[in-house]
Amino acid sequence: MSLANKYRPAEFSDVIGQGVVVEIVKKMCESQELSNRNFLFTGPAGTGKTTLGRLIAKSLNGTSDNIIEIDAASHSGVDDMREIVHQAQQYPIGTKYKIFILDECHALSSTSWQAALKIIEEQAAMSVFIFCTTNPEKIPATIISRVQTFKLSKISSENIYKRLKYVMDAEIADGRQLTYSDDALKYLSRLANGGLRDALTMLDKVLAYGSDVTTGLLEKALDLPNYDTYFELLNSLVRRDNASTTRLVDEVYNSGTNFIKWFEGFHSFLCNIVKFVLLKNIDYTMIPSHYIEKLEKYNEQHVAVCLKFSTVILNMIKDLKMTQYQQETCLTYLLSSKK
Repeated sequence: MSLANKYRPAEFSDVIGQGVVVEIVKKMCESQELSNRNFLFTGPAGTGKTTLGRLIAKSLNGTSDNIIEIDAASHSGVDDMREIVHQAQQYPIGTKYKIFILDECHALSSTSWQAALKIIEEQAAMSVFIFCTTNPEKIPATIISRVQTFKLSKISSENIYKRLKYVMDAEIADGRQLTYSDDALKYLSRLANGGLRDALTMLDKVLAYGSDVTTGLLEKALDLPNYDTYFELLNSLVRRDNASTTRLVDEVYNSGTNFIKWFEGFHSFLCNIVKFVLLKNIDYTMIPSHYIEKLEKYNEQHVAVCLKFSTVILNMIKDLKMTQYQQETCLTYLLSSKK
């Protein structure tokens, strides 16, 4: 079983980073009767939308069994919705409410929404609809006005780190021979970009690669950029060392690495250098902590240089996407940008 499934919150109190939403939803479920049985959860992937839907079902029915969970992305047609409406018109058996969770509901067609409109408005037969989406702007206004909308936010790196630490400690307590460093878990929490599910999925991959979770293991298991090369390229550009710059570009291009993605990573690296110089805190960057000594060599004078090169890189990436002569185009940009 994946860590994301094994450690999915079983109670409202287990949900992290969504305090206000959880409190409101919990109180609604505790009321004698739901005044509005249509919920819409919006927000980035991996922040708890489907989890909250399941917890609502458990709170209302005393069990998370018998939930009708539908992937709207693959059941987006009007015939699919008519079947859902037909089921929603029938009273539940064995539970107080019949719970429908529609994931990725923004994928539903306009005719599907029209077919669902009446059943959503009338709240027939003790049915509860829970819609989840990452793209609420695609949902018709007629639906928005008939549902209780809750916006989930990205989860902070600190909260993700705490959850990762809890999971690792729980796995160790269960007998797994694992070790980890706090630096590695903190770095992984930043890589997750606010999505707890993504963090746990990445941790699964890392643990499949090795049992000692360090920043070095993360770099290998997750195929992260080689920051040593990024540092070397930046230093070559600053020194106006054409030979070294050309050698590094040639090595990356001939290695089979996705050339455009690599330079997108280099652009991010330059921005993170600026962040570190201005904030003096590596936790605000996406650079592993074991590069701290290299980062500390940069100062305010490097900010202007990094910003200049970041603009060059952005323009370069646009042209790289439109040409097959990526190596030559890249060198033209980098070597001429020093003048």
